Parts: sequence; structure tokens; C-alpha cells
Amino acid sequence: MKYFLAIIGGGPAGMSAAVSAYESGIRDIVILERENRLGGILVQCIHNGFGLHTFKEELTGPEYALRYIDKVDERKIPYKLNTIVVDISMSKDNNQNYLITAMNKEDGLFVIEAKAVILAMGCRERARGALNIPGYRPAGIYSAGTAQRYVNIEGKMPGKEVVILGSGDIGLIMARRMTLEGAKVHAVCEPMPYSGG
Repeated sequence: MKYFLAIIGGGPAGMSAAVSAYESGIRDIVILERENRLGGILVQCIHNGFGLHTFKEELTGPEYALRYIDKVDERKIPYKLNTIVVDISMSKDNNQNYLITAMNKEDGLFVIEAKAVILAMGCRERARGALNIPGYRPAGIYSAGTAQRYVNIEGKMPGKEVVILGSGDIGLIMARRMTLEGAKVHAVCEPMPYSGG
């Protein structure tokens, strides 16, 4: 498979890069996304506050993502979902192309050759080890993003008695969301003398 531009990540950054490249005249584009749909982390951010700068209106995360999905679909930019990129290297000949090794259920293990690559893998929370959560199975301890995914995407409550560490945007949003879902939020703990969100 050969493309001029391969974009790794189908969240808002990857989709907006694809749309921008298309509008600049590049037509030979592919987006590789590891999830089963485009949209990235925004699909679990059901609160509003997105889109003010780009679309001049307040949108939820899924609404914002859908605007970009529509832009990608309108331009017929191809994408591969459920696709994991396992390696990026340079071709050994003199054409200076990138070789992207990826895999999915439909294509198996495959290589994409591209003149340019954009890495748009988005944001991820720090791993459990980086957060200094000990043990192999820290039952009942969730990152805010994981709790957000459970409640907003999977419809599951991670618990009924909640303490949130950190008062950033997602911490405060999840305190509100958990309360609305019937949990008792005992505290939002913040080491700084003010809220971060």
C-alpha cells in the first residue's frame, strides 16, 4: 500500500491534519486508528465546552469529534480502524519513504509506504506505575479517564463511594458526573491551595 501521507491517530488532531492536507491539495492520504471508530478521547468526554474556537459554538466531545468525522467522510479520506502500528522505519532504497508496519483483523500484518507521516496519537493518561499506585491489581483505584470511560461509554459505575485526587478539569467533571449518577463523592483532594480546573 502506498500513500503520500499516512496519519497515525484518528482523533481530532489526526482528522484535522487529514482535512487540512486534503484542502492543501494532497489527495493520497490514509488515517490509521487503533480504536473501532474515529474520534479519539473525545468520544468519552460527554461534557460540553468543545468547539468554541473551531466551530464557533459549544459542543460536547462526541459532537466535536463527529464534526471532524463528517469532514473526513465528505472528502472520502480513507481510514483503517482497529489498526495497530507496530513499527515505523525508513525504506532502504534511495526514495526516502517511510515504511509503517501495522496490523488489523482484515489485512493481517501489512506495510504502508508513505512520503510523509504525521503522528497524532493523542493524549493518554500516565500509566499506573507513573502514578505510584502500588500492586498488580489495585481494585477500586481508577484514573479519571478510565472512570470517565466506564461511566460515559460503558454505562458502568466504578463505585458508589468516591474520593477524587486532583481538582483539574476531568477531576471536577467526574465529581459532578459521579454525583449525578448517584455516587457519594466524599472529597476532591487537591494539594494546591486552589482548584486546578
